[in-house]
Amino acid sequence: MATLLQCIDSLIDKISVTDRQEDNIAASLRNIEGYLLEKENDLDINKVFTNGSYERDTIIRPLDDIDIFAVLDFEEWKDENSQLPKPQSVLTKIKNYLNGLHDYKDKVKQDRPCVTIEISDKSFDILPAFPLPGNGYWMPNDTLSGWTSTYPEQLTTDLDAINKYRKGKVKPIIKAIKYWNRELGKIIPSYHIEETAIRIFQVHDFKNYEEGIRLWFENAEYYLQYNAFATMDKFTAAKSTVQKTRKQLAAAKKALDDADEAESIKIWKEIFGREFPTVSTEEAKQFSEALSAGELKIGAAGALSTSIGSTIRASKGFYGEDVSKS
Repeated sequence: MATLLQCIDSLIDKISVTDRQEDNIAASLRNIEGYLLEKENDLDINKVFTNGSYERDTIIRPLDDIDIFAVLDFEEWKDENSQLPKPQSVLTKIKNYLNGLHDYKDKVKQDRPCVTIEISDKSFDILPAFPLPGNGYWMPNDTLSGWTSTYPEQLTTDLDAINKYRKGKVKPIIKAIKYWNRELGKIIPSYHIEETAIRIFQVHDFKNYEEGIRLWFENAEYYLQYNAFATMDKFTAAKSTVQKTRKQLAAAKKALDDADEAESIKIWKEIFGREFPTVSTEEAKQFSEALSAGELKIGAAGALSTSIGSTIRASKGFYGEDVSKS
């Protein structure tokens, strides 16, 4: 029987991008970036760079929202008063150009505050931006009424730092939380899940993915910021859902501590949905009883058994392998 930790590992593996998908994404990015930087396109783009979940290695399957920042030349785009142009005028110009290309004909739409190209099973979001002093950019706000400041490269730097500090285990945890978020209709902006994780794991350490995910839900409601949401109602609803999930994970932890791993896995399945592995309740019960009796064994490949392998010391609860040591 798979342990809870093995089930969580399996979930993360299922939703992570494969090497083949990475190669496919990279080829599409080269093509899009080449068109955007074409000197004759009259878009006056000085620089193009990828960011978001793809760049930060927190993207999950199925693929979407691969962000491409198109940094525009302010001198060429400014209005007669040396002000930034209206966001809609910029988006319309980029959309019309891309839709006029043979490669992307009828695959382009505006999905505020960006222009989206949908190719096969993935989508690419082109976000127009103007440089700010330092490492920031102006990008269209959600209502397209103006421009808002953003610092995407700083987020990448901060996430890489905390992921390295926590031995490469933060990004997989973020993937699991993003999957939970997607299953609920993306109630929290994807980047804000990352920002929250950075703050939480700067303070809290964890032994394994179960504890790390639980820590995020135990603390997220205190770190979520209302200005990351489109409305106060959405912010309030997100906090309420996080609180509900926190209670579910606490119940799963109690079941695990009470040597009822099957019940714990069942609760995790209820939380994370279709991609979370299922387990036979009867088999789980047998292994839990064997563990309590000191008769549970683990084979060289990590599989559990009551007959073959090294005996696991009797315990009230079993967490499997400590991923922080893997």
